[in-house]
Amino acid sequence: MTQLSPLPDVAAERDGQSHGPRALQHVGMQGIACRILLPDGTRLSAYADVGVDLAAGHRGIHMSRLYRLLDAFDDTPLDAESWPALGEALLASQGEISQRLHLVLRVELPLRRPALLSEASGWRHYPITLSLSGERGRLETTLGIALTYSSTCPCSTALARNAMARDWREWARENPQASADSATVAEWIEHAGRFPTPHSQRSRADLSLRLAAGASLTLESRIDAFEQCLQTPVQTLVKRADEQAFAERNGDNLMFCEDAARRLAQHCDALADVEGYRVDIQHAESLHAHDAVARAEWNYPPYA
Repeated sequence: MTQLSPLPDVAAERDGQSHGPRALQHVGMQGIACRILLPDGTRLSAYADVGVDLAAGHRGIHMSRLYRLLDAFDDTPLDAESWPALGEALLASQGEISQRLHLVLRVELPLRRPALLSEASGWRHYPITLSLSGERGRLETTLGIALTYSSTCPCSTALARNAMARDWREWARENPQASADSATVAEWIEHAGRFPTPHSQRSRADLSLRLAAGASLTLESRIDAFEQCLQTPVQTLVKRADEQAFAERNGDNLMFCEDAARRLAQHCDALADVEGYRVDIQHAESLHAHDAVARAEWNYPPYA
């Protein structure tokens, strides 16, 4: 291969050398296409953002070194040891010109999800964000998980029950003898009753977990636990029995956005390997043109 001689720094020659380059807080790359290797051998497509600080007196960082290390990580299983080791290697590749790192991996985790009752199943893709930031020797991992679920408004359910009770009383007054017969009552409910529908909405929970050093990066078990808290994760392929079971679960699991935030926060409080968290809830209202939102957090840095 032909070796190229070093090229002149045209930008420096044009700007002149009357003053040295100032320090920068962040220099790097965004949207790098890459892959990650899970411990079970699964490879997933991902996108990475990576950047470091730059000390005063230096024109720029060594971007190609960052890229090569991320590219080589494709063959290293992602776990509690390899992840921070990658961060330290990225910083070390810059020599003394950089002391701080910010690395973000964005990936969608495919999980096969069974229906509630039948043998049906389908794929769900869960958005995952894995961040590593801080100074050399003090890098901190933040795990982001996005969950989609169904939420039924308690207030709308109360209104629906009120209307059903009102209609039943009116019918019973007009049909006093029939109203005492359970079969007739069931027939009325199934065929003649008018049932206002409690409004449900597709909802989203965004969790950001500050993980302790050495915390497991196993993702599926964490997702399972959070969905168990919510009780109504959205479904994939369903049959009629599954749809009925989901409707009943929604009816037994009424929650405002505040309720969802508190449930997930309570679960986070019990996680020994979580040193801080933020839970953001969004209920896409079916009644209103706006959304209902809530947040719970503990020991989590405020927005910049």
